[in-house]
Amino acid sequence: FRLVPTFGRDMIRTFGSNVSNLAKLAARDYENILQCAIPVLDGLLPNPYNSIILDLLFELATWHAFGKLRMHTETTLFHFENSTICLGHIFRKFSHDCCAKFKTYDLPRETVAHVRWKA
Repeated sequence: FRLVPTFGRDMIRTFGSNVSNLAKLAARDYENILQCAIPVLDGLLPNPYNSIILDLLFELATWHAFGKLRMHTETTLFHFENSTICLGHIFRKFSHDCCAKFKTYDLPRETVAHVRWKA
């Protein structure tokens, strides 16, 4: 993410050194990460995992775009509903096909938070 150039004055800002370790993000930061995630993550994993993750990111971006609309019509509501259904399907596919195949670890701050929560 560090190598992604800024875009416009107010659009996409420079990312920190470690996106997964960022804290206290604003909504614009999540939006910027989502907008840049597809080209950044493309080819990172072998297929079929790569295509599932790219499909998930695309559906998330589509759903987010519909959610940001300030005024909806019958057509946009119809497509928003279809996008929500597709997002649910791709989340289940991601959960079933990808999550079980990779061993993941908590970040150090997540481990500390889990210990604090259990105490």
